[in-house]
Amino acid sequence: MTTVVFFSTSKDVTVELIKEFVVESQRPEGTTNIWTLVRDPSQTEFEECVGPLEPFESGFLNSSLDDLKSFTENVPEEEANLLNDSFVILDERSTRDKTCALHHSVYEMPADVPEGEWIDEKAIKSWKEWRVPFSSSAYVALYLERHPWAFVEKWGFTAKKDNVIDGEGVLQLPSLPMKEFEMLDDDGWPA
Repeated sequence: MTTVVFFSTSKDVTVELIKEFVVESQRPEGTTNIWTLVRDPSQTEFEECVGPLEPFESGFLNSSLDDLKSFTENVPEEEANLLNDSFVILDERSTRDKTCALHHSVYEMPADVPEGEWIDEKAIKSWKEWRVPFSSSAYVALYLERHPWAFVEKWGFTAKKDNVIDGEGVLQLPSLPMKEFEMLDDDGWPA
């Protein structure tokens, strides 16, 4: 299964908040747990984020965006299930408004290439960022992985018909059908 790495960049991100992020992101229909928590830059083993989680100090406190991009782009090849073009950041703002920063890389043509034409040698990699509620983060990450340009065209950085970037800069998607978890384990994680 394809998984997306996520980082904690604030000492205020608790294991309870991480659990809330993972659980809430699985509520939309068609989503599942796609998250891999990266605790430290030296981490070499990666697994799906499931509970219970023990408290830890993130090795990414106050890391720069470039450091997180570099880590993601350089995930070891043997970790074929980890995406190297997407990641999520739980930061200080996440503790206040239950949103995360979702980053995804795309390749684009420079302005001197006619629209609709593609020249591999001229492709420029760029990273896009969306602030999304926990409850739509897995949906958005999966959509980006499967249809990145359709997503950027439909929900880029400006308001569209059924969705908006609200006054706080958070992408608000149309209502997503939500599911109820039939079973939770003793720690409150979907079973």
